[in-house]
Amino acid sequence: MSTGAPFWRRRLLPVFLALLGVNLVALAAWTGPQYWRQRNAATRAEASRAEVERQRQATAALRERAAAIRENAADVERFYRSLAGTEEADLLPALKAIEDLARSPGLRPGARGFQREEVREARVERVAVTLPLEGSYEQLVGFLREIEASPRFLTVDSVSMRGESDGGARLQVELSTYLRRAAEVEKEGRRGR
Repeated sequence: MSTGAPFWRRRLLPVFLALLGVNLVALAAWTGPQYWRQRNAATRAEASRAEVERQRQATAALRERAAAIRENAADVERFYRSLAGTEEADLLPALKAIEDLARSPGLRPGARGFQREEVREARVERVAVTLPLEGSYEQLVGFLREIEASPRFLTVDSVSMRGESDGGARLQVELSTYLRRAAEVEKEGRRGR
């Protein structure tokens, strides 16, 4: 009756190993999906946190942009209200101020050119003044400094300077001033009544 192996080894060990295998399969069947669900949930949570951070940065960038747009709009309104003059009140004084600066001691102005043009998508028109000047380098630089320090709103659009053999220099400068269009001034006048 004895085959040499004890009973527990012949009969119980295979049953034990079979039960152990079934338990391992059951454990894998139960914990595997749980593990993958938790891992997917952690991955989704991390992706959601990253998306929230991206959205937070995008929102901050949009807020900065909106603030810049509001500041630009306020600057434009301030420009129209206080810097862009009217033809009646500011054009002749601005041209006279340019003329006075061009006649500074030692400068020799040439023939001036004027051009008026409407600025697209703005409530102003540009008056460009082309002015050739002759004088020493220091005098011409002084002229540009005076334009810059002028209380009038004048912009220097282009400058070209050429030295002369006699130690002097020639300056070709294009200046601009901006005036509110007559229709805009008229609208403001009606609103003010």
